[in-house]
Amino acid sequence: MMKCVLWGYPLHSDTYSYVHEGFKKALERAGHQVHWFHDDEYPDHSDFDYEDCVFFTEGYADKNIPVLASCVYYVHVCVNPEKYLGNCKKLIDMRYHQDSMDKDNYEFHHDINDFEELDTGVCVDRLSSRDKGYEIAYIAWATDLMPEEFDEEWVNIPRDDVFYFIGSISHEGRFKNAHLIQEFGSLCAKIGVKTAWSNPWTNPLDGSVMRDLMQKSFMNPDLRNDTHKRWGTKTCRVFKSMSYGHLGLTNSPKLAAFAGPEVICRESIGDLFESGLRYKDDKELILRQMNYTKEHHTYVNRINGLLKLL
Repeated sequence: MMKCVLWGYPLHSDTYSYVHEGFKKALERAGHQVHWFHDDEYPDHSDFDYEDCVFFTEGYADKNIPVLASCVYYVHVCVNPEKYLGNCKKLIDMRYHQDSMDKDNYEFHHDINDFEELDTGVCVDRLSSRDKGYEIAYIAWATDLMPEEFDEEWVNIPRDDVFYFIGSISHEGRFKNAHLIQEFGSLCAKIGVKTAWSNPWTNPLDGSVMRDLMQKSFMNPDLRNDTHKRWGTKTCRVFKSMSYGHLGLTNSPKLAAFAGPEVICRESIGDLFESGLRYKDDKELILRQMNYTKEHHTYVNRINGLLKLL
C-alpha cells in the first residue's frame, strides 16, 4: 500500500479536479491510502507525515506543495520542473496524450503512437526522458466510472427530446467551438429537439447529476474544434458518454481512432447528426462501445500505466 497525496484544485473548483477524482477512485480501488490537499488548505508537517508519499499535482496548483527527497511527484502541466529536480526521489511530467500542442508550457510535435505504451491511454517517451533528466509521460483522460460501476441496463434509459451539452463554449480564437454546438443544435431543432447548456466553470454539477443529464440527452456528440482535431486532443466526454450507455459520436478522426474501433466519426456535423440518428437506438452497438470503454478507458487503466513508472 502506498500513501498517495492529490495536491490541487478542490472538487468542482476546476475541470482538472475531475481528473483527480478519477485518480482517487482508482488508487483507493487498488488499496492505496489517498489524501487530497490544496494550496489553501493542507496539514502542517507536524500533523501529517509527508515522507515517502506519491504526489499527483498540477503545475499551476502546486505553490505550497512539500517537495521532499523521499517522495515521487506526478505533475500535469509541469511549468517548473526545476522546483522538483534534485529535490525529490522522482519527477514524472504528465502531458496531454496527443500528437502536438503549443499551449500550457508545452510545445511538441510527434506521433503519440511511436511511444512505449504502459496501459491504454498512458505512454512514455524514453528518449526525451533521458534528455530531460525526468520522465515524460502522456495521459488521456477517461470516464469517471470504475469498471464495476458500469451498468448495461443504462442502454434502456429513455432519452429526452433535449440535447444536453455540458461543457465549455468558446466563440472566438483557435479553440472556438460555439459554431459546432450551434450547428448540431440547429439540426436538433429541426426535428423538435431542444438544446440546453450547462457551463462547468460557472455551474459545476455533481457527478451523478451530470451523468443523469448525459444519459437522458437525445445524443451526446464529442465535438472538437479544428485545433483539437489537429492535435488529437482526448478529453473525457466521449468516454463518459459510452460508459453511461450512450452512443459514441465525434467529429475528430484521431479521437475516434483512439476511443474505440466502433466509435462513429464524421467530420461534417450534418453527416455526424444523420449517423447519430441512424444508430442512437442500436443497443448492441452501444453495448459493444460500453464494454470497450470498460476495458480500455477508465482511470484504472490510466493509474495502472502511470504507476509502472515507479
